[in-house]
Amino acid sequence: MREDTSVAPNSLPFPDGLERDGIALRRLRARDAHAFAGAFRADPQLGVQIGADEDPTENGVRRFIARQPGLRARGEFLGMAVTDASKRPFLGHVMLHTLAWRHRRGEVGYWLVPEARGRGIGKAAVSLVVEWAFEELRLERIEITTTPENTAARALAHSLGFEEEGVMIARNLERGRRVDVVLLARVRDRSHNLPA
Repeated sequence: MREDTSVAPNSLPFPDGLERDGIALRRLRARDAHAFAGAFRADPQLGVQIGADEDPTENGVRRFIARQPGLRARGEFLGMAVTDASKRPFLGHVMLHTLAWRHRRGEVGYWLVPEARGRGIGKAAVSLVVEWAFEELRLERIEITTTPENTAARALAHSLGFEEEGVMIARNLERGRRVDVVLLARVRDRSHNLPA
C-alpha cells in the first residue's frame, strides 16, 4: 500500500491581501456581527437558501468569529468578510470548508447582504478565494453546492467555470425538510493527470 503524503496542513493560512476591482476579503471582526446577523433579518430567505439550521443572532455570530482561529489551526474552515477597498463595510461572507486534504478538495460557500447583490461583488469575492485555494493551497478540485431553485448562486458558479455534475435527491435535511442539492465543481487541471 502506498503511503499518503498529502496530509492536512498544520494550519490553514489566512490569505491577507486578496483584492481585485475594488472588492477585498478580510478577517471577520466582532463589529461585523451586527451587519452579519442583520442580513438574515433583512432577507428572511437567506438562511433557507444557504441551508442554515437557523438564522444567526449577533451573539452567535460573535461566538462563530471567535472560533475562527481554532478552525483555521485545524485546517478545517476559513471564513472571510467580503468588503471593499477601504476594508470597512461588511458586504457578505465567503468561506472555504469541507476540506478533504487527501483528495485535494474543498467547497466554497458565499452570500451577500441584500444591498450588495447584483453588482458583481459576489463573483469577484468567490473568484478571489477560488484562485487562492488553487494556487496557494494546491487544491485540485473545488465544489459548490446549492439548492436547484437558487438560480443566482448557480449562475455565479457557472460564470466562474464551475460545471453542474448533477442533483443529489433529498441529500440534506434543512429546517425540518429534505432538500435536493445541486453539485457544481471546477477542476484545476482538466486533463485529470494530476501530479502525485
